[in-house]
Amino acid sequence: MHYYAAYAMARMAGLRPKAAGTIATASQYVDDAVDADIRHHEKGNKLAPIVTAHKLLELTENRDVNDQPFVWVPFHFFPGNKGKDFTEQLLCRKDSPLINELIDHYLDLHDCPFALELIGLVAHVYADTFSHSGFSGVSSRQNKVDAASITPLNAAAPTATYLDKKLDSFFRMFGFQGGLWTNVRRSIISNGAVAVLPDLPYLEWSFRYEHSPEIFKRNNVDTFLEACRKMHAMFQRFVSLSTGHDDGTSGIDFSTKEDRIKDILSFQDGKTQRSEKWRTAFTKGELGIKPGEEIPLYDPALWDKQRNHFPGLDKPQKVAASNIYHFYQAASLHRHYLLRELLPKHNLIVV
Repeated sequence: MHYYAAYAMARMAGLRPKAAGTIATASQYVDDAVDADIRHHEKGNKLAPIVTAHKLLELTENRDVNDQPFVWVPFHFFPGNKGKDFTEQLLCRKDSPLINELIDHYLDLHDCPFALELIGLVAHVYADTFSHSGFSGVSSRQNKVDAASITPLNAAAPTATYLDKKLDSFFRMFGFQGGLWTNVRRSIISNGAVAVLPDLPYLEWSFRYEHSPEIFKRNNVDTFLEACRKMHAMFQRFVSLSTGHDDGTSGIDFSTKEDRIKDILSFQDGKTQRSEKWRTAFTKGELGIKPGEEIPLYDPALWDKQRNHFPGLDKPQKVAASNIYHFYQAASLHRHYLLRELLPKHNLIVV
């Protein structure tokens, strides 16, 4: 979703392939920027990464209440700022007024050197407000779900088998009440309680929070389709404001391709096969782009190499023109703006 769908929406909005590639890579890289090691240049310069995610099994980092506000809150569980108490205000809310205010601010930065990476990063954050709605990025009882209540509703036979194995593996690893999950269960973070289900575009499923008797039903196809529509509109606004990134067309009307996009989102299979579904439809011209054009394969190693090769640069200042440095600039700006400016402006102090 964060790469292939973002790329397709960016191209449909009228962005050039190169710009769409940078935006989509930044969007997905939010999940992959887990390296915190500072790189040192022999001339004394340093390249300090901005960590925007942690791996699932990094229990120490994931349960660190002092780290959660700097990683999970700004990059994956944007606070909706609704409710009476602090933990309720931290719950993610889809397409909230607050996330739209943030988007407006970032669109005003459309000509900054790292504008593409910034728009890609916020595309990830924006999309997550749809799939992660109802959960927060800090340890909170608000996130606790009755594991026995988690029920996939529309999984076809092969997918049902996959989900059974996935859920079984998850709860064997972390446990319903024991296992490794005892390390974090006392104040569970984010949507880990419902495993991978919010992030599977095709799934209809239901669950119950531990603090409520109500059964909540989710239709991920409808949720992800709305996210695609909103992301496309955001990219269109960026095209209209920025210079040098448009492809010379007026873009593709989302409504004319909505049924095809919904069909892609409904496809039940593994991540690789779902990615190919996007690439195939795109190349065939089914999303309005000239047939024959391809969505490049996502390759985080390209940006990883830019970071890792910093110590070998003849002039360390050259790194400032790289995508990885632009991504770190975007991530640093976003974290500061959200936590130190936007949220306090709305009377929500997280850190």
